Amino acid sequence: MQMKFPLLAAFLGLLAVSPTHAQTDLQTERATAWKARLSAHIAGYRQFPAEALGQTGEARVTFVIDRSGRLISQALAVSTGSRPLDVAALQIVARAQPFPAPPSELNDESLTLTVPIVFNGRQFQLQPSGLVLSRPGPVLTEEDAMAAWRKVATEHVWRHRVFPSEAMGQIGNAGVTFVIDRSGKLISHALVESTGSPPLDAAALKMVERSEPFPKPPPEAKDDLQRITIFMTLDGVQRLVEPGPWADEAKLKAKINSVCRGC
Repeated sequence: MQMKFPLLAAFLGLLAVSPTHAQTDLQTERATAWKARLSAHIAGYRQFPAEALGQTGEARVTFVIDRSGRLISQALAVSTGSRPLDVAALQIVARAQPFPAPPSELNDESLTLTVPIVFNGRQFQLQPSGLVLSRPGPVLTEEDAMAAWRKVATEHVWRHRVFPSEAMGQIGNAGVTFVIDRSGKLISHALVESTGSPPLDAAALKMVERSEPFPKPPPEAKDDLQRITIFMTLDGVQRLVEPGPWADEAKLKAKINSVCRGC
């Protein structure tokens, strides 16, 4: 009788472990299938910039989505060396939202992914196996520190928005690139994408000017100057409160896609 109990315990142990392994395999399969759908979804929004025809390069875009598939932020992790190609890579990801919602097995409130985009002459390629899902960890790497700082910096700019009264009823997408030093001082800024409306373009630039001083870059920053590009939607069709921010903070904050670029 005494020998039966160890055997029984071992048998029960196998019953307990086997479903766990099966569940882990199923979770991995579903996450892999979702990443493949996500890659195919992004690839469907391909658009090669006319000014970069004949150029080649590989960009890596890191982006964060919530559980509904909404884009929270994105950043250029690796540059192609060509500004038109870099901007095109960021815009490909921006246009692809909303993304396929992550499976229930990935239960984080937000997910950080990095996608490689290879430009070759007149087309770009995106391999499903190249898309990387970054899981949160206890150690903050240099890349994590810079990504966190860029997110704080773009949110800082967003808090300094004021819609111009002369542009009420207008709507447009603007992109502004700005450079700051280690102290958070604004060195330069320029419009990289126009709304087509002079008042809206001026408002986008002034938003950045009002944001000085900016949050200081972290000690992990290798360069003395940091460049960030923000793409935003300026919407005067919604009901606004002047002077000051949009009335519906939660809804309209979703209109900005923060795109951060390192020097």
